[in-house]
Amino acid sequence: MNIIKENYTEEDKICIATKIKNISKERIKEEYQELKTIGINANQKSERCRVGNNIVDYFSFVKRLETKGKYNVNYFDFIVNIEEFEKKKFIKNMLNYYEREKNKKNTKNKFIVLKEIYNICISAINIIRPLVYMEIYTKYNQNEKCEKPKCILDFCAGWGGAVVAASALNIPKYIGIEINIELYEPYNKLCSFLKEEGSKTQVEMYFEDALKTDYSKLEYDFVFTSPPYYFIQKYKNNVLYKDKKDMNNNFYIPLFRETHKYLQKGGYYILNINKEIYENVCIPLLGVANDIFTYKKSKRQNNYNEMVYMWVR
Repeated sequence: MNIIKENYTEEDKICIATKIKNISKERIKEEYQELKTIGINANQKSERCRVGNNIVDYFSFVKRLETKGKYNVNYFDFIVNIEEFEKKKFIKNMLNYYEREKNKKNTKNKFIVLKEIYNICISAINIIRPLVYMEIYTKYNQNEKCEKPKCILDFCAGWGGAVVAASALNIPKYIGIEINIELYEPYNKLCSFLKEEGSKTQVEMYFEDALKTDYSKLEYDFVFTSPPYYFIQKYKNNVLYKDKKDMNNNFYIPLFRETHKYLQKGGYYILNINKEIYENVCIPLLGVANDIFTYKKSKRQNNYNEMVYMWVR
C-alpha cells in the first residue's frame, strides 16, 4: 500500500476526503430535516445514532484531517510518510491485519483503511454529534415553565455540531468562538446552508482567541462547550502550554472564570471536561457541580466514560 506523493495540494486533500466520506448535498438536507423532526426528543436516540454527523463532515472533514495528533502528525502527514510509519511494529501489525483479515475482500479503499489505522494508532479527531448538543440544550428545559435557551455561548466551537443542533432546535441565538481561523470558510458555508434550510437561529461566529473575547458585551443564558483536553490534539492556532499547571493557570482558569462571570443569573454553565480538570480547576473556581452526567457516545469511539458537569449561575 504505497503512497507515492510527497505532499498534497488542497484539491488533492478534498479528493482524498471524498474517497473516505462521499457525502451528497441531498443527504445532508435529509439529515437536517431528520434533526428538526427529532427536536427535543434527542435524548431518546441511541448513542450509536449518527443523524446529523454528515452535515458536520460535509463542511469541515478536510480540516479535521489536517489536525495533528500523536507524533505531531495529521492524517495527510501519516499517509505521505507511511513507509516510515510502517517501521513501527504496532502500525505494521495493523496494516497486516487489515490486509489479511479486516479488509481481505478489499471492500474499503486504501484511504479508508489508512484513516482507520490512523484513528487507532495516532489519534481519532472526533466530533461531538449534533444529537448530543440537542440533548444537552433541552435537558434542563423539558417542563412547561422552562423556556429553551435564548442564547447559547460556545467558546470552543470546534467543528460545527453545536450550531447545527442550535439551528435544528431553532434556538433564538448561538454565539460561537473558535480560534482556528481556517474554519472561517467552512462555517460560512455551513451557516448559509442552515439558513437556506429554514433555520431561524441568529448565528454569531467570532474567529479569535476565546481568552481575548470581551464577554461583558455578550448576552447569553446557556453555556455548553468541550474545551481541548491536555495536549491530546493540536488544533490550528492553539497555544502550546509547557505543562498542565501552565494550561490550568493560563487557559482553563481565566477562560472559565470570565465566561461564567457574565452568564445570566439562573443560566446553565455546562462543560465536557475530564475529571482532572474538574477537580483541579472547576471545583476551586466554580464549586461542586449541580449535576454530573455521562457524555453520550458510542463505546466504539473509546472505552472510557467522559463526564459533563453543570452549574446553575
